[in-house]
Amino acid sequence: MAFSTSINASEPEPIEAWDRVVCIQSQVESKPDTGKLCSAFLVTADERLFLVTAGHASAETNLKSKLRYRDPDGVTQWVSLKTFFRTSTNPWQRNEQSDFAIAELPSVDGAETYRSHLSALSISLNSICTETPPRTTEIVAVGFPLAIGAGDVISPVAVVGHIASRETNTANSWGHEPIVYCSPALAQGTSGGPAFLNNQPDGELTVVGMHIGVVKDVSGAKLSKMVPANLIRDQISSQATDE
Repeated sequence: MAFSTSINASEPEPIEAWDRVVCIQSQVESKPDTGKLCSAFLVTADERLFLVTAGHASAETNLKSKLRYRDPDGVTQWVSLKTFFRTSTNPWQRNEQSDFAIAELPSVDGAETYRSHLSALSISLNSICTETPPRTTEIVAVGFPLAIGAGDVISPVAVVGHIASRETNTANSWGHEPIVYCSPALAQGTSGGPAFLNNQPDGELTVVGMHIGVVKDVSGAKLSKMVPANLIRDQISSQATDE
């Protein structure tokens, strides 16, 4: 009796939505023993690659800052921002209305492997919401609260919560900004991390906002604040069409 054997190439494991979130670690230049950390994510639009984080977090970065991530094979990697941005020019485009910032990662010699990894982790612009989902919608906020998951092995933290408000204009230091409130309140280090719709079909993901901080009162009660995803989508769309 003859036996035939077929060998199928193993399919790569799909990247979990949570593992698409990266962190940026920065040393405070005036205080060498002090560091800052924020969360961030990547978006692809018309074959251009954009890094997104909180506006206040972008102000704490510098060209020596390390972008740390879990590559598509599950290996922890890092690359300094100066690998992509080789001049002293500030690469971040901060939104004038809301607390987020975007930097385009250009194709540069010597950074091909890193850019390939980050492109594989990126989220399509079409997966960024154009409207905030209704209140009580279940979401998953992802990032590195209290630097948890940002050690030798990168492993972003995913926290299930709910949208608590409609998009609302909230007073801030420069006037008013559109905010979506959600629960639970998340710790420092999560700023710049995206919030995804929960319980989506396999292979689908939708970004509904980006965590930027918390609001609290004298009783100690807290809610998280998110940038509505449509603002991020609009700015990336605008930058992607610029020549």
